[in-house]
Amino acid sequence: MEFVANHREGCNHTAIAQGLVIPKSSLSALLQDLSSTGYLKRNPESGSFTIGVQVLWLANSYLRNMNLVRLGQPVVAQLFAQVQEFALLAIPIGPEYVTICTESLPSVFAHTLQVGQRGLLITSAVGRAMMAYMTAAEIDNILAASQSPEVSPLTKKQITEVKKELESTRLRGVGYSHDESIPGIVGIAAPVFNASGSPVAALGIGIPTSQMKGRNAGPLEQAVRESAARLSTQLGYVATTSTRSAMLS
Repeated sequence: MEFVANHREGCNHTAIAQGLVIPKSSLSALLQDLSSTGYLKRNPESGSFTIGVQVLWLANSYLRNMNLVRLGQPVVAQLFAQVQEFALLAIPIGPEYVTICTESLPSVFAHTLQVGQRGLLITSAVGRAMMAYMTAAEIDNILAASQSPEVSPLTKKQITEVKKELESTRLRGVGYSHDESIPGIVGIAAPVFNASGSPVAALGIGIPTSQMKGRNAGPLEQAVRESAARLSTQLGYVATTSTRSAMLS
C-alpha cells in the first residue's frame, strides 16, 4: 500500500511485482484481497492500482483513537489515584478489545495488560461493558466470531451465559469479570459513549481476587461509573435520564 501510495498516477501489476520483488502469482491474490476490501482501487481501463477509500476510514479511525487516548489518559490516571488499583481504557476491535491507556503501580498484573494488549470482549469486564450497550446484531456478530476460551473453570462460554451477564451489566451500569479473563483478577468496567451514543470504549480497573473477598465493591463501581461518564461527556455524549441513572447510580 505504501508503494502504491508513492505513485500518484498509480502502478500496474508488473510495476508492483518488480518494485517489491513479489512473484506475480502471489501478488495477484494480494491485490485481489486489497481491491475487494477497498484498500486499493483498480482502473479497469489501464489496469493500474491506486489507494482506495478504505484507507481514509483507517486514518480517521486512528485519529479518533488518538483523540480518545489524549482525553482518556488523564481520566485513567485520576481513577487510579482514586482507587489505587490498576486502571485501563480499552476500545473494541472486532470480537476483541485493545488496551490503549493504563495507570498502575508496578505489579504482575500491570505487566499482563500493557498498552496494545488484546483480549476477548465476551470474557472481560471492559468487553462486557461495551457489548451490553451494542445493538443485538452487533452482539450476535461478536458471539459468532468469538472462540470458546476457558481461561479458568469460571469462564462463561455459553451464549446464554454471556447474554445473561450482559443483561446484568446493563442493570448495574458496570461489567464484571471474576477470574474469567485473567486468572486471579476481578475486573470492573463501565462503558464510554461518543456523541452519537455508541459505546466506543470502556474504562475499567483490575483487582486481585484475594483482595476482593469481603470488600465492599460499591465505591469501586461508583468510581468507575463516574470516571466513564466524565470521559463520555468530554467526547460529546449527552446522557438521557435512563442512561444517566445507569451510569451514575
